[in-house]
Amino acid sequence: MVSRGFGYLLAAAGLLALAGCGGASALPHSNMASNGMAGQAGTVLSLSGDGIQPDSAEGVGIRLNGESTFKSAHYGVVLGYFRGVKSTVSQVVQLTANTRVIFMNVDASFPHTASFLGNATRNNAPFPPTFNGGSTQSPAGTLINTPMFSTGPLSPGQHSLKYNSGPPGFYMFGCAFHYDSHGMRTVYIVK
Repeated sequence: MVSRGFGYLLAAAGLLALAGCGGASALPHSNMASNGMAGQAGTVLSLSGDGIQPDSAEGVGIRLNGESTFKSAHYGVVLGYFRGVKSTVSQVVQLTANTRVIFMNVDASFPHTASFLGNATRNNAPFPPTFNGGSTQSPAGTLINTPMFSTGPLSPGQHSLKYNSGPPGFYMFGCAFHYDSHGMRTVYIVK
C-alpha cells in the first residue's frame, strides 16, 4: 500500500513537472504591446523582438468573444475577422495583393484558425454548409488562397507565421473550431 501511494505521488509530481514545461511561456511570444501589434485597425503591423525579422505586414485580427457580427449585402453575416487588431465589429477584410499578412488571435478565451474555404465572387460567397477547410499550419510565405491553407490553431494572443495575400480575388475564410458552431467566417477581398 505504501509503495502504491508513493507511485501515485511520483506520477502526480511528473505530471506537474510536464505541465510546467508546457505553460504560457512555451507558446510563441504573443504580447501585443511589445511586438508592435497594438496599432489602430487598418494599420500596418511591425513585428520585432520575438524572433520575427523587423519588417511590416498587413494584419488581420481574429476574435469570437465580444465580437459583433456584420451583415454584408453581398456575403451575408460575417463574424470573427477584421482588419488590424482592435475592432470589435467583424468585417469583410480588404488586403493589398501580394503583400505579407499576419493573423493575430486577439481573443482572450478561445483558439482560432484562419482557414481558406474557397473562392467567392464580387457579389456572392457560397459558404459551405459545414467547415471544409484545413486546420494544419501552412508554411510561412504560403499564398492565402492555396487549397487547404490555414494558419493552424492560434492560441489566445498568438500571431501566425507571415503569409502572402496572393493575387487579387475574393476568398472565403473560416475558423476550424467555430465555423459550424458559431458561423465564424468572412471574405477577404484582395486588391
